[in-house]
Amino acid sequence: MRPPSDSSLACDSTDAFGAYTRTAMDRPPSQPPASLRPWPTILLMLLCAMLYLPGLFALPVVDRDEARFVQATRQMIESGDFVTIRFQQEPRHKKPVGIHWAQASAVRVLRPVAGEQAIWPYRVPSLIGATLAVWLLYFFLRSLAGEGAALLAGALLASSVLLTAEAHLATTDALLLATVVAAQGSLMRRLLQPEQHPLGYSLLFWMAQALGVLIKGPIVPLASILTLAAWRLSGSRFRPLSLLHAWTGLPIALMIVLPWVVAVTRATGGSFFTDALAGDLFPKLISGQESHGFPPGYYLLLVTVTFWPGSLLAGFAFIGAWRRKGDPFTRFLLTWLVPTWVVFELVPTKLPHYVLPLYPALAALTAIAAVHWTTLSGSERVELPRRRSLAIGWVIWSLVTLALAAVIVGLPLALDGRFEPWSLLPVVGALLSVGVGVAIIRRLDAAVAMLMAMVLSSVLVVPPALSLVLPRVEALWPTRGVVRLIESEGQAASASGLPWAAVGDHEPSLVFALGTDMQLLGPARAAEALAAGQMCGVIIERSAREPFEDRGRALGLTVETIGTVRGVLISKGHRVELDVVTRAAAQRAEP
Repeated sequence: MRPPSDSSLACDSTDAFGAYTRTAMDRPPSQPPASLRPWPTILLMLLCAMLYLPGLFALPVVDRDEARFVQATRQMIESGDFVTIRFQQEPRHKKPVGIHWAQASAVRVLRPVAGEQAIWPYRVPSLIGATLAVWLLYFFLRSLAGEGAALLAGALLASSVLLTAEAHLATTDALLLATVVAAQGSLMRRLLQPEQHPLGYSLLFWMAQALGVLIKGPIVPLASILTLAAWRLSGSRFRPLSLLHAWTGLPIALMIVLPWVVAVTRATGGSFFTDALAGDLFPKLISGQESHGFPPGYYLLLVTVTFWPGSLLAGFAFIGAWRRKGDPFTRFLLTWLVPTWVVFELVPTKLPHYVLPLYPALAALTAIAAVHWTTLSGSERVELPRRRSLAIGWVIWSLVTLALAAVIVGLPLALDGRFEPWSLLPVVGALLSVGVGVAIIRRLDAAVAMLMAMVLSSVLVVPPALSLVLPRVEALWPTRGVVRLIESEGQAASASGLPWAAVGDHEPSLVFALGTDMQLLGPARAAEALAAGQMCGVIIERSAREPFEDRGRALGLTVETIGTVRGVLISKGHRVELDVVTRAAAQRAEP
């Protein structure tokens, strides 16, 4: 097959983009999809394993969100209270209980193998959620877009930087994504193939809504409502309650959600929902919460990194899809992607993972475009991006790719002052990806093969960074340094069995590492507690040491420093020096 000429690259035809998807859409509604063959599932599971397992065991607890989630789950297990959510004594009325139940189940099963302090069992639900989301995307697309496009879409979603990162963290987003894909995939099947398993997909839709609410509140219903509204505004007439068997499915959803809602309302006197709305959700809608405020366009700029490597062709695929929005399948993917994306851009508080529920639709559009360019460019006059636009897009994407590699190489140098040989693996993967990108823009008629090669190249970039590079950068993990110091030099103080206290550095990873009973105190209160023999020692940030010592001298407290840990607080982005101090040996010996 000859590469397309410059003139074909610049053609303006808008009739061909949907030809590939129309082939699947023209199938009679009563005709069932092809049987589910095992090899695409096996390939996707292997890809997910290569992407998500490295680093799952090696990465220490990440501040702050992951540390807060896992500590709250640990306290559920310790207390036997699986209704209320707490971080130490403080109620944590921010997210529903679903992720904590999933983590607690994983920990109970895996604790005999992992031990008490291991973080990785808490991450298993995220691993499962990310893998399930990838497979569900393939499953729902295969009868509408074809098996090749479905497989490529799953691979692009699996390899995206954002999902790979979330699969390694014990937070809500990877597991939430599985419920999003289940709900939106079921909705897609009901709208586009209404005769195929109508009740089954409707029930799956409602169960996904319920589980999504238990994991992260309104995100899944929001995506589905906005999709339905945009679908209706696009000119389609339908009755959503009847189409989705609401009178059967909604009661099932309520049966899943309401028991915990009633239980937590009784346990907290209703404060859980008032705090979650007034203290967490509404402030995010009004202003940038916790220094995470960014203007509209933030996610659009960030997608080059977070959807990497598929971001190379995602923009061109979206433009082509918009021109073909009259095609029902393409229109559904756009109604999934665009309205909710706009809402997230308008909300003042922005974090990179907020738009993860929209990446399956973006992956599907990119995969369908690549398959279309590959299968039809040799036989039809098709709409292809202009070569100049492709070249500009490749330059931007390549700079992002090389910047990722540079960050991975530069972190050990900048923070620990040493070169990490394993960081060369991501560099090799990045260079391979850039080379594959050149091949793609020169030969769009081979886009599918090239994208799959790029996905495989990505296995050399993010997984080695998460498993071999970042865990070895000591400065990134001051809590780990503190624990090692206490275990080696602070055994005499720890022998008392009293809790430790932290002053200045109140990172939740310290609580997870040193136990629920450790105290997060101010300088004066910490000095008083140590002088009274209520603490075995204090981890004190250097900037808080002077007021701590002033109060200690007034109380006649003599302390000794058993060591200092220097590092970087990930949550704040600045360097920190932590002194680990105990009462002097003579004072510890006093009755």
